Amino acid sequence: MYLLVTKQLITMSIIGLGGFIFAKIFKVTEPERKFLSKLLMYFINPAMVLNSFNREFDSQKLLLLGIVVILALIIHGVMIVLGILTTKQKIDRLAIAFTNCGFIGIPLIRGVFGDEGIIFLMGYLAIFNILVWTYGYRQLSGKTNFVKVITNPNIIAVTLGIVIFCMPATLPEVFARPLSLVADTNTAVSMMLVGVLIADFHPSKSKEVFPRLAKMTLLRLVVCSILNIAILFLAYKVIGGLDNSRMIIFVVLICSLCPVATSIPSLACLFDHDASYASLTVSITSIVCIITLPTFVAITERLIR
Repeated sequence: MYLLVTKQLITMSIIGLGGFIFAKIFKVTEPERKFLSKLLMYFINPAMVLNSFNREFDSQKLLLLGIVVILALIIHGVMIVLGILTTKQKIDRLAIAFTNCGFIGIPLIRGVFGDEGIIFLMGYLAIFNILVWTYGYRQLSGKTNFVKVITNPNIIAVTLGIVIFCMPATLPEVFARPLSLVADTNTAVSMMLVGVLIADFHPSKSKEVFPRLAKMTLLRLVVCSILNIAILFLAYKVIGGLDNSRMIIFVVLICSLCPVATSIPSLACLFDHDASYASLTVSITSIVCIITLPTFVAITERLIR
């Protein structure tokens, strides 16, 4: 699996490099970055979620999806507490707690496990969205907006997807084909967006915040990874007898190893926090995770056989 993850990361990095070069040549602006982010988050991702659930019902997979939800709650809880204990900076707290499990996790898991892995990823993504729009929203705005949670297209897509999955038949071809075509664009668009975001990084910006940025990166990509591997190792001891249990462990692991969520700069911009620094956390951790992510996957493979 380590080689599969590395190969997929290389493929995704090449696409990201293309996005980076495009952004540098054509001087992509903030409104254009936001448009691409919204297109991916609110249109392509939900379509891919629905497409992943459009398959014959399997009660075992529904059980495993429930286990993923529990694991995601535990892991997010640990990362949130770690952020609170290690820093007073609100953006850093969110950067430590929330990963790019959508833009990076979805194409990576799809490349390694196929659409079956995406079904399990949805449990993690649902918890991520709920906590971003409750805990994360409250950290930066001082209030909680539950309307943002229940009207989030990804949450709606997961809910509809479970309904479709539990139906006695799959969607008709007239609906399934468009969903499939849109879903297939996820990997390319996700990595082009990451490349565009990295293109906005200016080394001069990092000098004054380097110690803070280095601490956050260490916590996000190393400390969190070690804690999450320990949690998932114990979880595998409990659920290891179930079919596909190893797959869901690695799906959750990969989600938790991803760089900082692109939702953080968006929220920072929305509530007049330091959006420039928030963008730096995404850019730097996206680059560093090319090394840390496959490394920790390889370590976990030795622990969980």
